[in-house]
Amino acid sequence: MPTQIFSTFEAFFDSIQHANLRAMVRGPGRGNWVLTNLIFNKVGVQLGQANANAIVEGSSKLGGVSIFIPTFGSTTMSGNGQRFDDRSLLVAGPGDEFCLSATEAQRHWCSLFIPHQSLNVADGDVIVPLRAQRGLLRLPVERVQRFRSVIEALESIALQSPTAFASAASQGTAEQKLVTELRRVLAVPHPVDQSAGRHEVPRNQIIRRSMDYVEQHDGECLSVAQLAVAANVSERTLRAAFEQYFGEAPVRFLKLRTLHQVRKALRSADPSVATVTDIATQFGVWQLGRFARDYRSLFRELPSATLRRQ
Repeated sequence: MPTQIFSTFEAFFDSIQHANLRAMVRGPGRGNWVLTNLIFNKVGVQLGQANANAIVEGSSKLGGVSIFIPTFGSTTMSGNGQRFDDRSLLVAGPGDEFCLSATEAQRHWCSLFIPHQSLNVADGDVIVPLRAQRGLLRLPVERVQRFRSVIEALESIALQSPTAFASAASQGTAEQKLVTELRRVLAVPHPVDQSAGRHEVPRNQIIRRSMDYVEQHDGECLSVAQLAVAANVSERTLRAAFEQYFGEAPVRFLKLRTLHQVRKALRSADPSVATVTDIATQFGVWQLGRFARDYRSLFRELPSATLRRQ
């Protein structure tokens, strides 16, 4: 089971894997301590529920980057002496020292461990210079809200359907999705050499390269950033080409592709074994309520009806 319940804070903190920790509680607890541990290939995710005031010191593990973000009770917590708010997260590079403290008992948080080479790669118009992106960061609210919604959806699925991420396909998709979202939330503008100009890629070539990439990765969850890299253009140029050629932005094109992929999988699945959640998560679908509405709008039936009919 990915979720464990602990009666003592010592056992709780001993189970946290993304850092070497020293922890002290500052008052009696108000219930059990809960930790959900998920491993998606090289990416680790831990979702914690702490129930006592505490001071936590430590250092992140080598070989990757640790990201910490409160998901409930953020304003009662501090990182490296600075108060968290709804726009904050803490980024610790390999071996970085950090300190977390809380003034209220009940709080929820998420930590992620990502190999640093997975993040420090250019995607279209953005790069992630991790040396400049460390410590407690306050980011644009829309970026953090998007990232929080991804984490909340992940936590909901893990709690409601513990087997949803058991397959290799769903783990690979989850790893890709989390890395993409983290690179998005930490991204800074990529400097462009204006003096050299920029080579204009013909629209047909952009579409051909993109569709070749889509065909080569049939059955996989894809992002707009991946298509832009495959076509060797910026995301803005890719969007313009898709809107001219398909009449749809690439994000909408990929969303439609996902709905059709899930439908194909549902139609071939055994309803006595498979569930809609298990199949949907293989294609990067974590917002299940929204997915069901979009699916019904497109196909005039709920995904569960498609599965049952088989």
